[in-house]
Amino acid sequence: MEYAGELLLGLAMTAFSIFVIVEAVRMPLRGPGGLLMSPGFVPLLAGAVLLLLCSWLTVGAVRKGGYRQLGQSLRDGVADHENRRFLMILAIMALYVFGLLGRVPFIAATPIYYVLIFVYIKAGSLAKITFYTLLATFLFAFFLPRLFEMPLP
Repeated sequence: MEYAGELLLGLAMTAFSIFVIVEAVRMPLRGPGGLLMSPGFVPLLAGAVLLLLCSWLTVGAVRKGGYRQLGQSLRDGVADHENRRFLMILAIMALYVFGLLGRVPFIAATPIYYVLIFVYIKAGSLAKITFYTLLATFLFAFFLPRLFEMPLP
């Protein structure tokens, strides 16, 4: 089943590398050098190299029969408790990034995210979760931006 894992990784990373390339091309062009002077030039190169390597991995996995093992590998992966935990935390992160940020004020979206994560991982009692949420929000939303002079969304 190792080739099924290589196939899944290759496909996922191929999709990611295409995303990187598209976003790099969408970055603003500055100066007379066009793309060579744009902030997206290095991400574009990195995405292109990643796409090439992922294509190589994917083709190799297909040639070795990874697609035949794919169904069983997915069933085993979903049945594993740790994988399900990882996917749930990933879903909460996706909700934060794609669902909350930009739609809900940052100072409200961040504690919502922390509460969801802390409740899911069973970080403790309601009092502990409240404390952890307030502490993490304070560190992330107030302390770090002032320490590094970094604007928040």
